Amino acid sequence: MNPPDCPSPSAPDATAADDTVLTIVMPAYNEKDIIASTVREWHAEVVAKLPGSRLLVIDDCSTDGTTEELQQLVQTLPGVDILRQLVNGGHGRALLTGFRQSHSSFVFQTDSDRQHSPADFWRLWDQRDHFDFVFGVRAHRQDGASRRIVATFMRVLNWLLWQVWIPDANCPFKLMRNDALTSVLRQVPEDSFIPMVMVSILARRGNFRVAEVPVQHFQRRGGTPSLKGLGRWVRVARTCVRQLVRLRFGTTG
Repeated sequence: MNPPDCPSPSAPDATAADDTVLTIVMPAYNEKDIIASTVREWHAEVVAKLPGSRLLVIDDCSTDGTTEELQQLVQTLPGVDILRQLVNGGHGRALLTGFRQSHSSFVFQTDSDRQHSPADFWRLWDQRDHFDFVFGVRAHRQDGASRRIVATFMRVLNWLLWQVWIPDANCPFKLMRNDALTSVLRQVPEDSFIPMVMVSILARRGNFRVAEVPVQHFQRRGGTPSLKGLGRWVRVARTCVRQLVRLRFGTTG
């Protein structure tokens, strides 16, 4: 059951973002135990070191105190903004909300679960002048069997539908030129459950320069996974198949 509707979102000042070089978009839902550590790590490693960068956290109607943690962080960490969703819409919609609020030259996508090292960001950033999309690939994925099975299924499905082999389409560690991302997102449905899988496909199918960079991946160090149980994964897989088929046969080329 979805949580109740949330109060009006606290939107960042859009004009302040116009001069930014990089926006890090990070969805968060019920991550009270780890959100402060996650935000501080990214702030220290990237925002504090890269002039013109900011971290935008999309709070997807958290109910466990995540919102209060974030509000405290904003008071002490310059360059950190929060946008709280009106209703809980899921990870995909939170990402799309964040992208719409990003007016910087580059957009970086990551998650709030502390399964990635902010230090790996620079490996992607170093490629920014040569590629439109730089996608992280989890070198040694530290997830349960269910997630690994779904990832394998996704690779095969993408090959069958699009004839592109994508090692890790849904890796939440992506650096993108904002103009290229905006172009690709025109083809991504607003209700997409897996917008970044679609971005991974469409970037390769379009006339864009794409690179893949191996990145570290760790087991969850706190918080609550959003997807648990075999039944939930079966429903997710069914949704993914339906949306990818719809995208494939509604897209020319």
